[in-house]
Amino acid sequence: MNQPRSRPRRKVSQDQIVLPLLDCIENDGGKAHTHDLYDAIALKCGVPEVEQQETTLLAGRNVNVYQRSVRWAQQRARLMGLINSSGRGEWELTGKGRDALRQAAPGIVITIFTTSKGVALFGEAKEAVAHIDDGSLRLILTSPPYPLLREKQYGNKPVEEYLDWLMRIAELWPQKLAGDGSVVLNLGDVFQSGAPMLSTYQERLIIRLEDDLGWKLCSRYAWHNPSKMPAPAEWVTVRRVRVKPSLEQIYWLAPNGEPYADNSQVLVPYSESMRSRIAAGGEKGAVRPSGHELSAGAFDVDNGGAIPPNLIVAANTESNSHYMKACREQDLPVHPARFPGAVPEHFIKLCTMEGDTVYDPFSGSFKTGAEAERLGRNWIGSELMLDYVLGGANRFPDAVLTRQVIGDFRRAADLFA
Repeated sequence: MNQPRSRPRRKVSQDQIVLPLLDCIENDGGKAHTHDLYDAIALKCGVPEVEQQETTLLAGRNVNVYQRSVRWAQQRARLMGLINSSGRGEWELTGKGRDALRQAAPGIVITIFTTSKGVALFGEAKEAVAHIDDGSLRLILTSPPYPLLREKQYGNKPVEEYLDWLMRIAELWPQKLAGDGSVVLNLGDVFQSGAPMLSTYQERLIIRLEDDLGWKLCSRYAWHNPSKMPAPAEWVTVRRVRVKPSLEQIYWLAPNGEPYADNSQVLVPYSESMRSRIAAGGEKGAVRPSGHELSAGAFDVDNGGAIPPNLIVAANTESNSHYMKACREQDLPVHPARFPGAVPEHFIKLCTMEGDTVYDPFSGSFKTGAEAERLGRNWIGSELMLDYVLGGANRFPDAVLTRQVIGDFRRAADLFA
């Protein structure tokens, strides 16, 4: 008997897909087929395989939620005059669509906005890092886009090519970091196509960073997102051969040697039992079954909190923040892959001091920069898509856009009138 399929919450709206849709068509020479665009847009938006497989029941039949959003985005782009159908599921950019697509050109890096503590750059990650002073960063914290596991004709990066691409960018980072600087990478899990098996691209990347670049792994973290959907539905809710994946991997790395860190800056509240133990003067003295001996008076000092584990619990449920409302009011796309604040907050507090500089090469919605500024750090962010940079300015009350960009933005807004 068929099991009922789950009804997932839609993660990426059609409005958020329009800009990546145009970008992916442009990358394929100005024309692309719908079936090829599914994977290309997922890569561009950072949509993991688990979310690409979610389905829902509509009009008595199961429909893929993500693919339906892509098709709706195509129709919206067509009505806006940005693309035309050339028949048999193929779409072609119009002149208006090319004007609306504002992706950084190779070799060009432009400052789009500044704040009292930060600067937002419009440019490719490999190009933008060249504009950062050597030794000026204490922390590079980012979530690179996901690799593509299905080989397609349009040329998006399969796993091996993805690893080569990311290695070419990462090899530039150590020179920009202080000698005691850190790199923190959020690398989400990706299921293999058509099978309930995970890619091992994260492990392969970490090994290459150590073997080829000499980096050292300080710690593995897991980010537990309680709001994750039970997906892929095929393996979790239909065949029931996998459990709900709610963890994402985070790797703390040292490119130049022993990094600065201070875990007293990330303490968490004591448990009730620990507070009682401190109030009673600590341990009475005992030998545990494991053989570990606790001396009398151990744990009698209140250090202001407990040392946290390498597990970050943070739900990614943002739905009506100031950033999102402001982007909608300005007809800007909301970036579909956003950090919850607790993730960058932990590493910024652990690996930097006030006044240090944090860099996010794939800034997206500029959440890392916003957390760095809130915590008294300086920040630099770079992003490939101009509209995402403009939207990211909404996270900063004192953001100042360059005069030229404001004029370009107003002219571009006429395209969508």
